[in-house]
Amino acid sequence: MIIPSREIDFRLAVRLIIPVLYLCLFFNLFAGFFLGLNFEKIMESYPYLLMILPGLMGLRGNVFGSLCSRLSTAFYLGFSEPTFKDAYVYKNAFFSVWASAIPILVLLIIGFLKIRDFDGFVISTQISIVSGVLIGILLSFASITIVITAFRKFIDPDSISGPVITSIADLVTIPSLILFIFIFESNFLLPLTLIAILLLFLSFILSLGKEYRRMQKEVVSIVIVLGIFQSFTGGFLEEFSEIVYLSFFMSFAYPAIIDTLGNYGSIIVARTATKLNLGEIERKSIGEIVGDLRAILPTSLFIFPFVSLTPIAISYFVFDVLILNPISLFIFFISFLLVVFFVILMAFYLATILHTLHIDPDNGGIPLITTLADMLGTVYAVAIAYIFISI
Repeated sequence: MIIPSREIDFRLAVRLIIPVLYLCLFFNLFAGFFLGLNFEKIMESYPYLLMILPGLMGLRGNVFGSLCSRLSTAFYLGFSEPTFKDAYVYKNAFFSVWASAIPILVLLIIGFLKIRDFDGFVISTQISIVSGVLIGILLSFASITIVITAFRKFIDPDSISGPVITSIADLVTIPSLILFIFIFESNFLLPLTLIAILLLFLSFILSLGKEYRRMQKEVVSIVIVLGIFQSFTGGFLEEFSEIVYLSFFMSFAYPAIIDTLGNYGSIIVARTATKLNLGEIERKSIGEIVGDLRAILPTSLFIFPFVSLTPIAISYFVFDVLILNPISLFIFFISFLLVVFFVILMAFYLATILHTLHIDPDNGGIPLITTLADMLGTVYAVAIAYIFISI
């Protein structure tokens, strides 16, 4: 079988990665539009959902980003075939559906310990579980389709699958939450909750297999721990939600910022994981990442206008308010490039550390880097929002 080339330079990154990131940005801005329009409603009436939002967006994408990374490595190593009929493929798909629901429960329980509103907890749990399971099935099918299609067309799945699936996750997460909020307010949520629980049970049964226990144990353990970490991210966003809301544009830009940082991290982790598994990396030093840095970091110059000027224009169109001056925009620009650079370095070293610890980076790398990127991106978004309303 002919396999895709893994070499990358700046020109290839522009041709291959930029279109993918632009597609992701379109998804993120669409999700941000829904978030911006409904941010005040969620902030005031559904604080649980605001607390779990970063984790719900991040960890859901993480689980399916890891699915893409595992499949890509399996296809390159030749122990799995790029087809839906392959047992490794469909077992991973069913596992990812129920695994993506675990961090939702972790986040909700931690949120309850902070807010202590039982009625709100029950409502938010129903909304989150129904949304999580139904969207999880969609994302599982999408993940497999993306990796198989890319591999069959001789495109390296590691360079595109992570960003695409995490951005699709962001695209559907916020609108689906808002949709199910309205369904709850129309008293039609309970039947959907029962259906979602049944689908969770079926996906668990269909994913069982002795040869998958280690992989499942690693992923489940990691997403539980990361769910706890993401609770701090959600708590931070809920705590400073007023600053985000007062900046107007940041409630539209927030999904694009955290997803873009996660996308860069997931590309590097996926590429590094495959290199490690293929024996292409020996020293595990910064010299091994220089080529990817030179090719991928400059693409952030093309991305910045869509995480800054576009959300600012959308917020002006929606609210007829413009909070902008050259100094704040310049700070935003320089800091964005530095944060992307930091995430790329962090992603490389994270993958190599996991490999040294005998933990497959395909299982833990993407969840870890996107969670760290979400935490960093949330603090960064609040800081930029504060700068815009202060200067």
